[in-house]
Amino acid sequence: MRKFIIVLAMANGIASMCYGQGFIRMNINQPAPLAAFAGSDTLVCSNHPVILGGSPSATGGNHSYVYLWSPADGLNDPTSSNPTATLSETKSYVLSVTDNQGCQATSSITVHIDACLGTNSQNLNQVISVFPNPSNGIVKILGLNTLQGQVQNIEVLNHLGQILLTKTLRSGDIVSDFELDTNIKEPGIYFLKITLSNRVISKRLIVR
Repeated sequence: MRKFIIVLAMANGIASMCYGQGFIRMNINQPAPLAAFAGSDTLVCSNHPVILGGSPSATGGNHSYVYLWSPADGLNDPTSSNPTATLSETKSYVLSVTDNQGCQATSSITVHIDACLGTNSQNLNQVISVFPNPSNGIVKILGLNTLQGQVQNIEVLNHLGQILLTKTLRSGDIVSDFELDTNIKEPGIYFLKITLSNRVISKRLIVR
């Protein structure tokens, strides 16, 4: 707070002086705190690539970020903001972000691996299709009649591996193409898991 003279006047030869007080407003631009985002936990098939990190993977602080993912196992570039992970087993990663002032923030993600088995499962993944994808949560599963009664159940899971919907079928039933209402209201990436008598097929579902 600063005191200063604001009026000086002469009236009938008498000088009068008035004092006042004032405030000086100062605006200081302080950057938002540095924050890292490794992405949401996800579920993928074994040896299927998945991109880690967010859009963006770092915010706030002073820019010119340096990224480091740990461990580096299964990553194509552990210093990238959005590396690709290709895994055969479930693994957790920690993203460390450093800005140009030396401030640091961390975030973590777990990539869960589903039991997609062998070359035959890869071929079946090409035979079975989901349409439309992306969808509004209602999809058609095509190609099930080629599985010759092997389908035991169909599940919809979220990125944490939590089961949102289960359809159980009688053993030996020949299943034709059918429409599935997932009842999903929240946009995001989900997974369709088809369990057969001797293997598992996983398909990614995108809900908008």
